[in-house]
Amino acid sequence: MAEPHGEGPCEVELPQIDLGASAVFLDFDGTLVDIADTPSGVLVPDDLPKLLTSLSEQTDGRLCIVTGRPVEDVSRFLGGFEGHVIGSHGAEERVGSEMWRHDLAGSDVVSRLGDMAEAFAATHSGLVAERKPTGVVLHFRQVPEQEPDVYAFLHALEQSHQEFDLHHSKMAYELRPKGISKDASIKRLMESEAFNGRRPIFFGDDVTDEPALHWVSSQADGIAVKVGPGDTAAGFRVPDTQAARTALKIWAGLEAEAGV
Repeated sequence: MAEPHGEGPCEVELPQIDLGASAVFLDFDGTLVDIADTPSGVLVPDDLPKLLTSLSEQTDGRLCIVTGRPVEDVSRFLGGFEGHVIGSHGAEERVGSEMWRHDLAGSDVVSRLGDMAEAFAATHSGLVAERKPTGVVLHFRQVPEQEPDVYAFLHALEQSHQEFDLHHSKMAYELRPKGISKDASIKRLMESEAFNGRRPIFFGDDVTDEPALHWVSSQADGIAVKVGPGDTAAGFRVPDTQAARTALKIWAGLEAEAGV
């Protein structure tokens, strides 16, 4: 197993924790739900809303979904989930009843980027363009051989739009505002009065989650959990989304540990 950032191999068995003293941060796609061929095609397990409700109650509201999706998407997929959500990789934040969006959210430049990405996808069979409030994604999961073309196209847009950075994720490339990241948002929330002093826990699966996994791992009592294969800075690993949900259920007391 590779050891990025000088970290040792991941532990497979997660430690027992006190949810009442913890702050739990969870990625969505690839962590709580399986990744689908298209952004709208994900299937949400029937018991996921109950699990999230239990985690929120036992952490006294210190549960936060941290995702590349817009906040609105998360609420829709999770049946009106009202908890904390860091969306669009940190370009949107809903904490309690307060909603914050990056200055570029809904701007003309983002709209133009979406138009150009959709036009590009329309001329390249199998590509999927995804508009976001603060950027755009081109997915090449169905046509992996087109990755170089997708990169070249979005890299050119990045060069002509200096307020955006190009990021690579699982079978996709994304343009989003500079300085936006999941780790920065988690750190900011952990420094807030409501979260300060809690034990940070983060589950993530993608390369876009690695900076946050690394930051949580660097905290004295932090628990960073990699979901699935791949090099990681996390100290712990579970094999897939089902295993991630099972681990969370055990912590929440909704499921007994195997052999207990």
